[in-house]
Amino acid sequence: MLRLLQQISFRQLRASWGRTALVVGGIATGVSLIVAIQVVNTSVLESFRQTIELMAGPSDLEVTLGVGEIGFPEATIDTVRADPDVAAAVPLIRGTISLAEDPRTTLQLFGADLMAEEDLQRYQITAVTDRRELLRVMEDPRSILLTKVFASQQGVAVGDSIRLSMPGGVEDITVRGLLEAGGLAAAFGGQLAVMDLPAAQLRIGKQGRVDQIDVVLRRGADLATVARRLRAVLPSMLNVGPPAHRVAEYERILGSFQAMLTGISTLCLVAGIFIVYNTTSTGAAHRAMAMARLRVIGAAAGRVFQLLILEALILGTVGTAVGMVVGMGLAWLLSGMVTESMGIIFQRRFPVERLAVDLPQLCVIASVGIGAGLFASYFAARRVASLEPLDVLRTGAGSDGLQIRSHNLMLWWLVLIGISAGALVAQERLKSVAWGNFGATLWNGSVIVVAVPIVSWLSGAIARILRRLFGAEGQMAVESLSRSATRTGVTAAAIALVLTLAIIVSSLTLSFRRSMNDYVGRVLAGDLVVSAVATEGGWLETPLPERLATELLEVPGVRSVETVRVLPGQIYRGMRISIGGLSDGFFDPSRYPTYWYREGNPEEAAEAIRAGKAVNISTGLADRADLHVGDRIELDTPTGPLALPIVGVVPDYISDRGAVILSRQVLVDRWREPTVSRINLTLEGDASVDVVRARIADRYRGQYLLKALSLHEVLAYHDVMINRAFAFTDAIQVLVIIVAVAGIFDLLASAIIERRRELALWRVIGADERAVRRSVVIESATIGALGSLLGVVVGLVTAWIWIRFNFRYLLGYYLEQHFALGSTLWYIGLVMMMTILAGYAAAYRATRESVIDAIQVQ
Repeated sequence: MLRLLQQISFRQLRASWGRTALVVGGIATGVSLIVAIQVVNTSVLESFRQTIELMAGPSDLEVTLGVGEIGFPEATIDTVRADPDVAAAVPLIRGTISLAEDPRTTLQLFGADLMAEEDLQRYQITAVTDRRELLRVMEDPRSILLTKVFASQQGVAVGDSIRLSMPGGVEDITVRGLLEAGGLAAAFGGQLAVMDLPAAQLRIGKQGRVDQIDVVLRRGADLATVARRLRAVLPSMLNVGPPAHRVAEYERILGSFQAMLTGISTLCLVAGIFIVYNTTSTGAAHRAMAMARLRVIGAAAGRVFQLLILEALILGTVGTAVGMVVGMGLAWLLSGMVTESMGIIFQRRFPVERLAVDLPQLCVIASVGIGAGLFASYFAARRVASLEPLDVLRTGAGSDGLQIRSHNLMLWWLVLIGISAGALVAQERLKSVAWGNFGATLWNGSVIVVAVPIVSWLSGAIARILRRLFGAEGQMAVESLSRSATRTGVTAAAIALVLTLAIIVSSLTLSFRRSMNDYVGRVLAGDLVVSAVATEGGWLETPLPERLATELLEVPGVRSVETVRVLPGQIYRGMRISIGGLSDGFFDPSRYPTYWYREGNPEEAAEAIRAGKAVNISTGLADRADLHVGDRIELDTPTGPLALPIVGVVPDYISDRGAVILSRQVLVDRWREPTVSRINLTLEGDASVDVVRARIADRYRGQYLLKALSLHEVLAYHDVMINRAFAFTDAIQVLVIIVAVAGIFDLLASAIIERRRELALWRVIGADERAVRRSVVIESATIGALGSLLGVVVGLVTAWIWIRFNFRYLLGYYLEQHFALGSTLWYIGLVMMMTILAGYAAAYRATRESVIDAIQVQ
């Protein structure tokens, strides 16, 4: 077998290096994407875990509300410290601030009790200045500690002032110390600042509140016993547990997003397998003559089959190895895009400083890659090994491809569709992401099975159209297409798969954009929307003091003011949802079309919510938690549990898992949240947007970093965020399309080159070269049109599945369905151009060959 590999396989694979590269590239593409997604997923969680551990310091337990994003009363510290086994209870808060000169450069502000030297040691807050001197100067509320890395980047030294934009306004803060590269300073990639707790609370609007309490136990204390005692004496809404519990919570929260990435990469692997199948099939057809000669000189059919499978194993192993290496590089390139997307969706920063590799998972992926290569090559190897060698030598059989009965394929297609539909039903009932991914992938792959029957059924209509439009040249194309419906169907399926992937991503992005713009245009926008320039990590801006709303009402030209506060990080039934606190004007029923309220009466809902006696919930939360109008929803708040009736179910996009929309006053009273995310201004009828914007800029210049956007500018801002959120899917799609286009080109070119004897005979009986080339171009364009038609149909259904089912459970948003017609037409144009060019190039090559040589070819 090794001798056969050396004398036959390696020579032939080297001679057809382009096709060999496609086999390796097809496997490598699928493997590299899966590796990249897996490595990014693992790296994000590992980075987040390290950040939590660095922030937790040496604490044994943490006290938080939910996952630590919503503050609770500072007085809780005394209760924790009263436990006899608690050695220290350290309160902490977090917020986002930015450089005044460059708001895009943000820092995570960390507020800790710095008045005790043991706390500096506990959190490894090691500054270049003397610790005792540091404790003294940090009494100044305008003092801050920066990491050495960040200070070096900004050219700042100890004693210098740095101008920072914070929720409380723009201030000049003195740098009192530089944090060494270790401990807490290593969190957030060095983009971190530390202030004394009271000063930080004042700057970010969390007076009297903390985000977490780190608990250090006395030596010998039993952790479970202390945790049990603290849970008994603390308010029921607070969580008590080791820091690792919070990491586990976020791992569960991020699971759906990571499942979406896995689903996309699985679709890419299906495309990769099909590329390998197509390429090995055309390669096997080219090599049928060589295999027949091998059979004639004594090789058994089983030996030929083993040789071809061994080749597939070698190529699959090489492709998998290449995919592993490329996948690591791709992971590094995609990590920034993926983490930025996660930041926009979850409103939290997930920096990845280094890639983390899970070796057992990579071994599984390697096995899948090699297995996929063997599976894709099996059918071609079996077909070539089963051909009668004398027939091949006499007639060149094997080049026409495997003819499959259409009704058998239709039966298999119906089976696949039934399984796919069952998987989607299971997803709806079980709320299972895995079932949804399986069902969508199975449906998408079913195009491979149904393509041949569709081509067979359409062959009559195609023949009539081509004859009528192109005469004799059309007849020549019809003859070629009708002789091998399998070859035509396989090529059309390859085109359809590529087009389907393009339609999915394009329609998903368009549906998200239009749904979000409709929501923003009706709910979150006014004549002018005033907010901070910096964001908390995604699209949501850092909060501002509520007093700004009252002050803006005094600006000439402003008729009314409404405020919005979005509070992410609320936990409800294990889901991380958001709370939207809206002022009364937002509940005016006249703002919304009649279809906006999916459940409930708008007038009754507005009255109840304004009175603080009820809430609206988003459609996503209603579906996931099986909540409806008339039910009561109970939420954990810093002031205790809050139970209110639901009076409306409406679309909402401020959170991936759903949202509760309530009165702004309830948010202030129960969540103790005095800040606002956005201030919407309605102008007087004759007021100019530009003039009012200029007045606001003049009034607050030097005090706050504000942006005042018109409705059009707000929509453009969200468009930019959506593009950033989906940037990684575009990168994945481009990679798949490049390899798939190469594979389709090979299919078309190979099919035409196989017919060079036939084309030569046409030339012998009088057809000129131009007529032959036109017939081939007509044939390839017809295949491109069939593939495009099939791709549009399959793509429409697949996009519907992803938007209607999968996306809701994968990423969480309930979108309105929109079909990306413009993008689809562009992709169809690309497909047609590619197929026509492939047909012309192959026909040109075939017609340039000597007629005698072409007739003698075997």
